[in-house]
Amino acid sequence: MGGFINSQADNEICEALNKRFSDDVDPDDDNGLTYLEQLRDHFRNREDFLDSSHKLNRVFHRLAITVTGKRVPKEKRSRHRWLFLLRKKLPRDLPEVEKAIRNQLRAVLGPPSSDNRAGTVSYVTFSTRHVKTKTGTFELFEGNAPSPPVLNDANGKSYCTITLECHEDKPLEDSVNEPDPPPEDNSEKDFAALTSHAPVAATESYSKRSSAKKKESAGTPVKKAKKRKSRR
Repeated sequence: MGGFINSQADNEICEALNKRFSDDVDPDDDNGLTYLEQLRDHFRNREDFLDSSHKLNRVFHRLAITVTGKRVPKEKRSRHRWLFLLRKKLPRDLPEVEKAIRNQLRAVLGPPSSDNRAGTVSYVTFSTRHVKTKTGTFELFEGNAPSPPVLNDANGKSYCTITLECHEDKPLEDSVNEPDPPPEDNSEKDFAALTSHAPVAATESYSKRSSAKKKESAGTPVKKAKKRKSRR
């Protein structure tokens, strides 16, 4: 976010999250866990990083840097716009969107139940799209729902899609002196097994693969976005 959807920075954000929530096995994990399995183990047994004591800008930074080894997005101005949206814009002006982000991630990472199919999916895909919303601003598909849709890909694997919808196709607000990286949360614990520093190129290959899965899948809510030249 921060330029025109889908911009290069949008793609970098989604690629990093796609990798962190993927069904790829982390080659550095002694137990052969996938990146999503690692996250679930950490969330369920070590740290609830989606509670009110954790800020979303810091959560995103931690999730992204543990698979890229770099700050995301790469371009500083775009990164600061995105971190500002997570740190201040959503909590201040759109608390229902922040709540939906936390709830949908919690559904994916939390224990499965008869009411929570998202807790069993193999992977999650993230995307942004320009579409008119009921509120005339940001929304999380569908209508800030508490849980993301569960779909099946062409290989029979279940997955979730988490889509941030933007009513207006324009740059995000700039931030002055944005904390970068965001300061640690008080109750933060190290992602013990999440130490991979794969290059950004690795997330690109996964993004292409996950996009192919979505095209072959039935019922995906994600529509193809219009290509725009970035003005970040």
